[in-house]
Amino acid sequence: MHFHFTEEQQAFADSVRRFAQRELADGALERAHSHDYPWDVASKLAAQGMLGITVKEEDGGIGGSLMDAVIAIQELALVCPKSADVVQAGNFGAIRTFAEYASPELKERFLPDLIAGKSLLALGMSEPGAGSDLQGVKTNAVKDGDHYILNGSKTFITNGQNADIVIVVAKTDPSKGAKGTSLLIVEEGMEGFQKGKNLKKVGMKAQDTSELFFQDVKVPAENLIGDEG
Repeated sequence: MHFHFTEEQQAFADSVRRFAQRELADGALERAHSHDYPWDVASKLAAQGMLGITVKEEDGGIGGSLMDAVIAIQELALVCPKSADVVQAGNFGAIRTFAEYASPELKERFLPDLIAGKSLLALGMSEPGAGSDLQGVKTNAVKDGDHYILNGSKTFITNGQNADIVIVVAKTDPSKGAKGTSLLIVEEGMEGFQKGKNLKKVGMKAQDTSELFFQDVKVPAENLIGDEG
């Protein structure tokens, strides 16, 4: 099996490499050992169209392929690993879930700033004692009129310290096990939402990994991604 780029893919890889060497090489080591999110770098990457590569054009993205995003990440990582992490967060994981399943209203509210590098999204799934096992999720959200009341905690959340928006995995119907799990958007500044300590990891410190705590957080029902369950 051969893994050769097409001419277009090779041209894209070459352009990303030149950009990285020109704009990101200086300060790469310092960024790699900092827990701070490089908002200035995110702005540069957004201007080059490298955030939202995998997001559909009608949602404000590039409408590219997963391979396009992988190529960008690979080329950036050869020069500045932290910048590669920024592009990873802007194309995979939480943002792909959001872009695929969020309502048009939620997309209109949040995607423009995410793709512009002005905002950061995290996925709050892993919990103490449960890891990423949906059956073991203890964080719960109880419907109360036009809001959900959210209680629980998360740990080892990538970009948890720096994200201003978190997709929180919570049980809305514990009797259904994993099928009773739902996704809620929690925004920084909501009363009862607190960020815990930044957790130390082995190796490069390029991404923060944080604890998150929710105590009677009042989340608007329209912040539900998709349907319950």
